[in-house]
Amino acid sequence: MIKKWEVVPAPSEKNQGRHKLLIKGDTKDILQIVKKLGGLCSRPEKTTGEFNFVIYLSRLEKDTLKKLKSVAGEQSSPAADAGSFGEEPPLFDIPRPRLKLEPAPAPQSAPAPVIPQTASQGANVPSISARRKKSAAPETAAERPAALAPAHQASISARAKTKWSMELPLIPTYSFQTLISGSHNRFAHAAAMAVVENPGVIYNPLLLFGAPGTGKTHFINAISYGLSASIGQNNIFVTDGIKLSRGIEIVCKEGGMARLEEIFAKVKVLIIDDVHLLAVSETNKKYISKWLNDFVAQNKQIVVTSVFPPKSLAGLEEAAGFQFSQGWMVDLKMPGAQAYKSIMTQILQGLDVKLSEDEITSIFASGTMSFGDAERTLGDMKKLEKFLVSSRNSLSHLQLLDTLIGFGETPVPGALSDQDVQQASAWTPSQKDTWFKWGIFYPRGMKREADFALYSLHERARELGLNTEWSQVFAEEYNSDELYGVPFRVGNYASERNVNGVIVLGPQPTSSLGAQEAEFRHIVFKILDSFLIKGAWLPQGKFKSKAAYAKILMDLV
Repeated sequence: MIKKWEVVPAPSEKNQGRHKLLIKGDTKDILQIVKKLGGLCSRPEKTTGEFNFVIYLSRLEKDTLKKLKSVAGEQSSPAADAGSFGEEPPLFDIPRPRLKLEPAPAPQSAPAPVIPQTASQGANVPSISARRKKSAAPETAAERPAALAPAHQASISARAKTKWSMELPLIPTYSFQTLISGSHNRFAHAAAMAVVENPGVIYNPLLLFGAPGTGKTHFINAISYGLSASIGQNNIFVTDGIKLSRGIEIVCKEGGMARLEEIFAKVKVLIIDDVHLLAVSETNKKYISKWLNDFVAQNKQIVVTSVFPPKSLAGLEEAAGFQFSQGWMVDLKMPGAQAYKSIMTQILQGLDVKLSEDEITSIFASGTMSFGDAERTLGDMKKLEKFLVSSRNSLSHLQLLDTLIGFGETPVPGALSDQDVQQASAWTPSQKDTWFKWGIFYPRGMKREADFALYSLHERARELGLNTEWSQVFAEEYNSDELYGVPFRVGNYASERNVNGVIVLGPQPTSSLGAQEAEFRHIVFKILDSFLIKGAWLPQGKFKSKAAYAKILMDLV
């Protein structure tokens, strides 16, 4: 709520008509003023005294005061102060997602029995030895909260014994130099540049939110590279929600918390990608809450990203004891047609994909494929090229993409016939102990579709001449109407079964998860990536698509 404001002359040598707007109010209200006045405004700055913000106006136009009175009146009304996000500006006006990401709370029960220490666990757990080498072994199934444990309790996998890195590796091509700015990300670009120029001052914390594929990961990489030039990369800690929360629990079990606290005391910037994946527990809560609040109190910069808007982070904020939305919040949109084509062309050039302008327009003109999916598909195309070009006549990149996307494919009805079911039933997966170990998750009641998918995958590999043998480790169902913790259970179960690839049959469109399939898919892949497990997705209606199975093979190999 804006409590008071004042405009006074502030001429400079270059601009005698400059004024400054002094405001006493909340950060979210300042955004409304900046949006209302547009290009007249400078970047808001914090100040002391009876006002807490100052904005410089390049000129005082005839209707400037009228606009100021209008927006100040709106933000000074009682309704504007009702609730933490009761009346957010249109910038944040996105439907609240129903998908609940946090793990289900553990039931109130007697304390878990103490697990005897085995020889494999050992008494001398590794400690965090250096900033760039800190990692730890993921917790075992028995150590996880009961609510996350899958129905099948497997032995400790080799994967569960590997090191767990808390930091995200940076992507060299994701910089401000390669970031294409436009109306879809102009506010985010300005805020990100301000953070790089003056970290910890006003945009703190900076929350970037938007649907998958809107550029959030590009921004956090660009910010990190930009800051590293001035404060050094060792003063920046880049992670994501699942790596941070799970990593803290692992370090607590190993007794290495003193070293981790030392690291967080020294770093000046904390960047958390996909903060909505932060799984707060009794073990890690006090550390997460302390570090986040200490960073803001000490004017150390925090940058976080989220698939969901600020309103939907209320539960996470309460659990973590920290308000991610207390600073600056910027909504990232999907770019318009021209910007989309420019970004896609840049991606194609970076991967040395040879397509004509007409072909680019034909394949990507709809703008429905996110940039993350595009990069993934183009990477698959490069793999397919290595497999096929040597065994066939030279195939163009257009032909290879058609093999994966199927834009030249004749649609086939998705419903399975009795003959389809019989063919799948007659096929038996290989029992060999192969390097590729895959599992499949399918919506409840769709076991025969899962069997048909596995059979079709085998047939497609044979048609393409791929000598790919894999062990089918499990076929597990999930409830597509359950909005609580499904992605975490997928990741935990796959890790415990020690697979290196997972196929997920997408939810039915009429189900609760089906209404948010893009977000569900994005989160599942993020969690699988944290476990170093490759993921592939088979949407409903694509059970008979040869292109879909070719893409699954390339996603997993």
